[in-house]
Amino acid sequence: MSSPARRWGLPAAALVLAVNAVGFVVAAMLIDEQTAATFFVALTVPTMVAALLAVAITVFRGNGPVTDFGLPTTLREAGAQLRAGLVWGAASVLGGLAIVVVLLALSGTTEESPLTEIGLPSGWKVAVALWVWLLAPLGEELMFRGMLWGALEKRSMSAGWTRVLGSPWVTLAITAALFAAWHGEWWRYIVLLWGGVAIGMARLRTGSVFASWTAHSMNNLLPAISVLFLPA
Repeated sequence: MSSPARRWGLPAAALVLAVNAVGFVVAAMLIDEQTAATFFVALTVPTMVAALLAVAITVFRGNGPVTDFGLPTTLREAGAQLRAGLVWGAASVLGGLAIVVVLLALSGTTEESPLTEIGLPSGWKVAVALWVWLLAPLGEELMFRGMLWGALEKRSMSAGWTRVLGSPWVTLAITAALFAAWHGEWWRYIVLLWGGVAIGMARLRTGSVFASWTAHSMNNLLPAISVLFLPA
């Protein structure tokens, strides 16, 4: 028996992304003093609120996050999605490193992380590292490979869309491009774009945000570890 049609689409996805974007703007306006605690709040709260909104929308206007985001319901499903996520996460890491090497060879410059300007005590380093590794990927996957992906899938089944525009590959391309642009780090847009494609492949192959979250977390593992070695 198929699940009832969900009553959310592109407007809901746009709302979630808008809440995330506005949250970062408001956080930057309200937080003047750049301490470790205030930086952590500004870093985490906008994404957390947007992710919770995404889940709430699936609960009240859809079939719940398990169905709408393709989350596993058995250990067998979880294992298959985990393996797919690890494979595409590895592809994201290796491809990203190769692109960075090429970019460094061409430009010879890199951008410093904003974390280096604040200074983080050891406890805050662990908190930020866990956020970068696990929780930020979860929030972003609920937004991009959850809400936006699902909204584009729904739109592709509507009348008026051509066969090409309704292709899952177009959904992959749109979500990857917007995911890369969303970070606002244009000096590494190509790296983020490749990451968005590889992470999206995990979603495409499994139909699950759990797989893309696994891939995204694997992609973020090295940056998370690097946080632990930043100066205090």
